Parts: sequence; C-alpha cells; structure tokens
Amino acid sequence: MMPFIDAAARFVLAVLFNGLWEAGILAAAAWLVLRFMRQGNATTRHSVLAAALFASLILPVATTVIATMTTPTPPRPTVNIARTNDGVSDARAHQSVVPSNRHVAQAPPIAPAGASGLRPFHFVVPRLNLTLPRAIALAIVGLWFAGAVFVLVRLFRSLFYLEGLKRKSLPVSVEYRGQLVRWSAATKGSREVRLCRSNEVVIPIAVGLFDAMILVPERLLEELAPNEIDQIVLHELAHLRRADDWVNAVERIAQALLFFNPGIAWLVAQLDLEREVACDDWVLQQNDAVPYASCLAKVVETTMWPCPAMSAPGAFVTRRDMSVRIERLLARHRDVRVRTSLGPIGLAVTAFAALCIAIGFVSPSIAYTPAPPAPAASPVRAVKPAKAEKAKPVAPVPTSAAATATAKPAVPAAPRPKASAHTAPAARAATPMVKASAGITVAANVASTVASAVSVAGAAVQVAANSPAYADELAGVGYSHLTVDELVQMRAVGVTADYIRQLAAVGITHPSVKDLVQLKALGVTPAFAGSMRTRFGNSVTMTEIAGMRAVGITPSYLDELAAAGIKNLTAEQAQSLRAVGVTGAYAASLARAGYPNLTAKQLTELRALGIDDAFVQRAAAHGMTNLTVDQLVRLKASGVL
Repeated sequence: MMPFIDAAARFVLAVLFNGLWEAGILAAAAWLVLRFMRQGNATTRHSVLAAALFASLILPVATTVIATMTTPTPPRPTVNIARTNDGVSDARAHQSVVPSNRHVAQAPPIAPAGASGLRPFHFVVPRLNLTLPRAIALAIVGLWFAGAVFVLVRLFRSLFYLEGLKRKSLPVSVEYRGQLVRWSAATKGSREVRLCRSNEVVIPIAVGLFDAMILVPERLLEELAPNEIDQIVLHELAHLRRADDWVNAVERIAQALLFFNPGIAWLVAQLDLEREVACDDWVLQQNDAVPYASCLAKVVETTMWPCPAMSAPGAFVTRRDMSVRIERLLARHRDVRVRTSLGPIGLAVTAFAALCIAIGFVSPSIAYTPAPPAPAASPVRAVKPAKAEKAKPVAPVPTSAAATATAKPAVPAAPRPKASAHTAPAARAATPMVKASAGITVAANVASTVASAVSVAGAAVQVAANSPAYADELAGVGYSHLTVDELVQMRAVGVTADYIRQLAAVGITHPSVKDLVQLKALGVTPAFAGSMRTRFGNSVTMTEIAGMRAVGITPSYLDELAAAGIKNLTAEQAQSLRAVGVTGAYAASLARAGYPNLTAKQLTELRALGIDDAFVQRAAAHGMTNLTVDQLVRLKASGVL
C-alpha cells in the first residue's frame, strides 16, 4: 500500500506544481490575445478564455505523465564473483545502485576508446529535476487535499441549495407571462425552460444542468415593469441556450480543486464577465441598447451588494461587473454578434497548442526522497575469513543474494569480525543506507506528529465552540438554550458577550442569533451600528445596517453627502448611492454644471451611466444646454456623445 500512496502523492504533487506556473503562462497568453482582440465580440473572447482554461486543466496532467515516462529507469547492477586470496568468494557490484523513484538524468552514449566513425546526434532538452523531503511533500499534498475537500463541500452545498430553491419556487402566472412578448417569441432551443419566481434570490439566475429553470426575485416582479422583466429573462435564457450552466460547472470544479492557483482564478473571473456580456449581446439582437441599459441600472439600484454567492451563471457578478456591462452596452461601434469568429479563435487555439508543446519539453519532474526499503527475508551476515590452508571452494552466490547483502547491515548484536580487506568495503557500503533509513524514519515520525497536531487543533476548535464557559457567557446576556449550530456559528464569527453588551449600550437590545452572526461576519462594530441608528432612526433594521457596512458606507461618507446637499436619505437610498459610486464630490461637480438638488434616484441613474460634469460640458459645446436629467440619460444611452 505504501508504494501506491507514494506514487499517487508524487504524481499529485507534480501536477499541482506544474499547474501553478503553466496556468499562469496560459493566462498571460490569453490576456495578450484579448488585448489584440479588443474590438472582438464577447462570444469570441469567451471562447478564447474557455480554451485557455481547458488547456490549463489538461496541460499539467499531460506534462507530468510525459515527465514520468521520459525519466529513465536506473540500470540494474551487475555482480561478478571473484576468488579472493583466502579462497572466499567476494560479491562486488560494478554499477552503483540508485533508488528507483529518484529522477536521474540520462547521459548520452559515449563511444568506446579507439572507435571510429561519427557519434549519432541526440536532441535532449534539459529538464529540471526537483526533489523534496518526503515529509514535506506529503504535508503539501495533505493540505491541498483538505482545502480541495472543503471547497468542494461548499460547492455541493450550494448546488443542493439551488435544487431546494427550484423545488420551492412557484411558476410565474400565465397572465404575467402573457405580457412578456419577447419571452413568448424567443426560441427556447432543445431544452424545456421554466420561468419561476422566488423570494429567496436577490438577482435573476439561470439554474440548469438537468432541469433548466429561470428564477426571478418576487420583489423585481413588483418593482419593474413587465417590459423590463422581459429583457432580464431573455438574458437568463441566453445562458441556458449557450449551455453556460455546464461550462460554469467545470469552472467551479476547477476553482475548487485548484483554489490556490491565481492563473485559474483570473481565467474564471474573466470568463464570468465575458459570459454576461455575451448574453447581453444576445438580448440586443431583439432589443435596443438604451432601454436595456436603463433596466440594468434599475437592477443595480434596487439590489443590495455584494450578492450572495451561488453556483449558477451570473450569480457571481459584482457591482463593478455590472458597470462594465452597462458601459459595453452603450459603447459605439462595438461588435455585438453572438457567433464565434473562426479566424481569431483558430489563431488563439493554434497559439495555445504551440505554447503547450513548448511547455511540455521543459516542464520539470517532481520527486521526493523514497520510503524506507522493505526488510529482507533473512539478512546476510559477514563471513569471518578462514585460514588460507583450510579454504575450500565456495559455490557462486546468486545475484539476488548479493544485492540483498547491500540492503541491510549486519545485526549489531553479533560480534564484529576482524577487520580485513574483504569486510571493509561491505561496511562502508552499508553505512550510508543505514543513515538514509534512519533519516526517512525520523521524517515520517515528524509528519505523523504534524498530522496529530492538526487533528488535535481541529478537535480543540470544536470543543471550544461547545464549551460550557462560552455557553454560560451567552446565557448571562440573555441567550440561553441555543442549539449546537447556533453556538458554533456565533463562536465561528466571533460573537461574544461583550459584543452583545456593547450593542445594547447603543440601543440594539437582544437582536436575533441570525442578526448577530450577520453583523459580526460583515465587521459591523457597535459604534458603527449606533451611528447608523442615530442617522437613520430606530426603524433601521439589522439587515439594512449590515448592507450599509457591506457596500462601504461610513459616517464620513454620509457627512460628505450631506455637505453636498444630499440629506434625509433612507438606508436603502444610501446603499444605492454607495453601490454605484456616488460621492459628495460627484454631486458637487454636477451642481456646478447646473444640476443642483438632484434626488437620490437621479444621482444613482446618472452615475450608473457614467454621466458627469465633463459630459454636460461636451453637450453644451454642441449647443445642447439646459437639458433635463432624462435628456442627459437619453444622450448618454444612445451614444451620441
């Protein structure tokens, strides 16, 4: 079993190491290709990134297999039996024995002395050989395995959560679907897609794989017009038409297995963004850019960021991604075709293939010091030389017995033979192997001790979360009879009795366990919560306080807005302003440009579309002065300026 574990660990270690730098090179190559394809459509850019991602997953495995296959096997020793002066046979190995799992560079053949003719030419690319101590190598593989299992468990929990949402969701009414003209006319493809509503999602998502469904938040059905919902569901339908749910599944699994790899993380982030833009382009095939951009701006305004992460296409977008999408929608002369351009993608795939072949020749091989050799069935003891006159011929010793003689030294309890020319070489050959065996044993003991310490530390964390002292402290501030899950969650995020007392001191008395966990997890301090209560009144909820902390609202930010004339805001308006990046300086610049006393909704809409004082000045330079806010929005959205 031990050789199999060693071989598997060595292979995994090499794949992880090779993937770290190979994915980085491929990500850099993809970045260069995208730089040359700035005017290319999002579908083609997505295909380039997908090709780079798949190459980053396949190449480390392929190069590791190639490095393993091209590593030469060390030659077996040849043993000659020679007659000594004493008449005792002596086994001498004419070639050194090298452990089979060490990587040895193969030297080119050397022509014998006096040989005539030319030597053949050998094209050998130097390959770096890296060797780690066995304990360190196994520790690295163990840490990777633990991290990958943790991330995979989170991923599958998210998938089960999505399946639960699908079961609990309700279909959109027939009357409402009748108002969605574009949805009714759109081709659903070969998949049956259901349109449902749910109050447990905050943004529209497409949940696919084996049962395609589009989930729309119920609040959006109430806040947006059917014409705007019609555009949103077309975007989600595009995800399912493009099979983004399956590509997204591959991305998430790759992220889970290679959670430490920055190249994979960058490729996945860019794929998510280009996927959203490609689906926006699909919507533009049946809709104008201006109303669709306004619809996205409304979604940004009414959504609390950051959105909770879910394993569905589009569920990982951020506020910045939404602003990039709006900017691309309103960009002029942009290629909005939804088909992959064969020329650019062919060149990109060719470049990636050439790069992969070049990497395959130079990728290093990874190994570590071997495990202790298996003990021999019966050790061979040193033979005490006999007197010359009584010596008798001895039968030749088999090769396997001679090799065994170097595998283990003589038993220490036996009396040492008298030093002679025959016993000295055997003793010198056995000493390094004894030291190597002892070093490997110590390294294995260290690895076992580290594993035990990690296990004890994990058990200590679990015991501390359920310790009577912590439960007694919470009971002292009014939180008794809590479940094990509640105790563990509160302890995990750092909720303490002092934290609860400090919240009570600023007027927040006995919040729920869920509110406490949410506040502490987002870093809400009692001072921040008290300040928000003072500014927005006691009617502000814990969720709103947590949302303001999540988007980065601070008392100084609110003071900056108030100094610019933006006062009497609600918590929801403050979140919307902060989410799109409205600052006091931005409002003041618009006031100087002739637009004072703007409402929070107007500021949010203008900032989401990128309208600033410079845009107003450009409009005035063309003779368009005293424009209304709606006229500014129309100018920007249409791409006139």
